[in-house]
Amino acid sequence: MAMLRFALVSLGVAALPQLPAEDAVPQHASCDMNISLQAEGFLHEWCSGATSKERFPACYPNGVPDWHRENNVIVRLPDPNSCSVAVSEEWVISGWSWKYVQLAPGQSFSLNVSDSEQAFLKLIRGTVLDVNQIGVQNAEGHWETFVVTPPNTERSLQLDHRLKSIKAGSEGAVFALMVVPVELFNVPITAMDAAPTTTISGPFSEHFQWTKFANYFPEAFPDSLEFWNLAGILLQDHHGDRLNYNQWWTQKQTDDTDGGYHNHAGTPRNGTFGELHMVMYSAAPNTGMIVQLPSTVYTETVHAPKEIPADKKFFWNNRDNDYVQLTLPLPPGYVHGPLWSINVTDGEPTRDCMGAVRYPWHGLVTGPISATPGSSSHPARYTPWVVFEHAPEVITVPTPMLQYVTNAYLQNVVDWPTKACAAREVESDLGEDHRDSSHSVGATFHVFVALVALVAFMK
Repeated sequence: MAMLRFALVSLGVAALPQLPAEDAVPQHASCDMNISLQAEGFLHEWCSGATSKERFPACYPNGVPDWHRENNVIVRLPDPNSCSVAVSEEWVISGWSWKYVQLAPGQSFSLNVSDSEQAFLKLIRGTVLDVNQIGVQNAEGHWETFVVTPPNTERSLQLDHRLKSIKAGSEGAVFALMVVPVELFNVPITAMDAAPTTTISGPFSEHFQWTKFANYFPEAFPDSLEFWNLAGILLQDHHGDRLNYNQWWTQKQTDDTDGGYHNHAGTPRNGTFGELHMVMYSAAPNTGMIVQLPSTVYTETVHAPKEIPADKKFFWNNRDNDYVQLTLPLPPGYVHGPLWSINVTDGEPTRDCMGAVRYPWHGLVTGPISATPGSSSHPARYTPWVVFEHAPEVITVPTPMLQYVTNAYLQNVVDWPTKACAAREVESDLGEDHRDSSHSVGATFHVFVALVALVAFMK
């Protein structure tokens, strides 16, 4: 079957000189990272005659979101077997510099961070050694950092200024390296049309635009909703398989959506991911995640939280809901650990009938800690954050993290039926469609749209 047009504009990015290491893998032209702009077109011939709903996600590169199907930036890594160190070109997103680094096993990357800057590292594949104490101390006495941190807790991604290099573990490493001027942490974000929010640069950055979510779905969201998205970068391994998708979000603290209350139910197997959030600028001391703990108080969950009295209407009607039992504050540079359902015997994510990683209901809180007058900042602030949507193959939780952290056991029982699975059983009784599940839109997004629209219009 012939492919339709799927042109890519590419630039090669040369690897930077790094610290020498024993048994270094030779550096070749293959160390270039390929940075491409996804152009218009589909992956399969049948996509041209399909409806918009049928096209997603199968007609687009795996990992891109429904609301930003085209014009994503694609970064493809070189083969680590023929490249010891590879570094992408740099982007700046709302004042934070951003680059991807790949290290072959045992190789090192030198850091060059000034006293007026702060560096942060988010692992995407493999492990790194002795960068901080958010991982597991291995048999050799090294602190080994993994893609995930302990479940249901928060950890800082900050790198100590005394650290001069990053060394990969025995499986190599891929990570995002972020550097931000320290002075920016003293700048409250009060506008979407001024620096540092608009400080954006790097390859194909003309396609990085803060966009109101209402622009993507004008029939579902009011234009007054201060919920913004900036998408995105799809990171692929050297085979072209998805490793991670990054997109950026922000929400005004006086709005009630708080990034949506969702659980990713019904996502097709080949599109599911492990979702982790890192806050860049914090609007309030309590900015962070709210997470439902299944079976902690109640034995069942509900599709939509019960309405809250008008005098307590904040946090998108969730903070006072009895099902929301856990709050994880996220200061700038902090990430939370897995919120998804975990098999406690091996640390693997558990999945539903569609193959989607199972989640409790969760969302990112940006508003005041109470409805008391004066609890919001004046002028109202925004909380920009970045989402890491990891391929499920890299999100296994090391079992020591489950043993040592009490909270790790709070959410391993996400076992209630999902509407997508029930619908699939009905479809099975009626006969299978000629296309697989990757041709349908996950139920999570439609639930999310419906909830946000309902709340926005009730205000």
